[in-house]
Amino acid sequence: MADISDAPWAGRGDTGLDALERVQRGLTVDMIMTPRDRLKTCQPDDSAREVMDRNIERYSYLPVVDENSRILGLYQADRWFEEEAPDQPIGDDFEPFSEVLVIGANASIIDFVKAADDRPTRLVVSGRRVAGLISLSDLQQLPIRAALFTLITSLELAMAKRIESEEWPDGAASWLALLSEARRNKILQAIDKAKQGEIFVNEISLTQFSDKGTIIRKQGLIPGSKSKLLRDFSAIRKLRDLIAHSNYYAETPTEAQKVCSAVGTILDIQSLLHKETVQTGESTSTKA
Repeated sequence: MADISDAPWAGRGDTGLDALERVQRGLTVDMIMTPRDRLKTCQPDDSAREVMDRNIERYSYLPVVDENSRILGLYQADRWFEEEAPDQPIGDDFEPFSEVLVIGANASIIDFVKAADDRPTRLVVSGRRVAGLISLSDLQQLPIRAALFTLITSLELAMAKRIESEEWPDGAASWLALLSEARRNKILQAIDKAKQGEIFVNEISLTQFSDKGTIIRKQGLIPGSKSKLLRDFSAIRKLRDLIAHSNYYAETPTEAQKVCSAVGTILDIQSLLHKETVQTGESTSTKA
């Protein structure tokens, strides 16, 4: 899975993508974490039953601390949401503090989201101390909505660049022919209107996300199964619409997992788009 920290679509001299990448880096996990002084904790000598009796807020994971409030690791409490918790001490059954449990306070929100399906809760470190905690339940917060929408926007821009980099025999008419008659007519009408109003930039800017996905998929502009690409673009478009029009795109653990999966898919597709765009550009330069 591609990583935003070395994203191939960023930092390549493209003004639009560079600007979006800077926005992403400015949206960090410390903006949405629960601060350490607000965390509900447990101790190694506590029994699971005692912890769950106190866990009326139904937190999925609880930091385990010693008598000096030093964090020792995380206890997974959500396994007892539907079952009676045993008298077993927490100290016998928690994940000790390690590198895989932590994420830097200045890490991008997308860095957390793309790995949250495997690591739904992370301790946030700043300097030499644990500053807070972040979990899947935080996916509904506004900074994450902004990060996700920016990521999807950067994907659509990369899709447009890939289409523009291709050599089309008849220019825009070639890729317009890949769309349904209804979509093609709507775009042609939008082109005419833009030209009449003297606000025309180019044809691809007047397409929608789904149009770009159709063109890329039907023309095979990136490698992979066309049926899988259809499912992937549909899932991404659905997420974009939910983020734009609703606060409930990750209201359950299952929906939150779908968001994490979609983010991984977006990063993978972006990587493929950039690679193919560069290769196509180099091929065109060689022919010239």
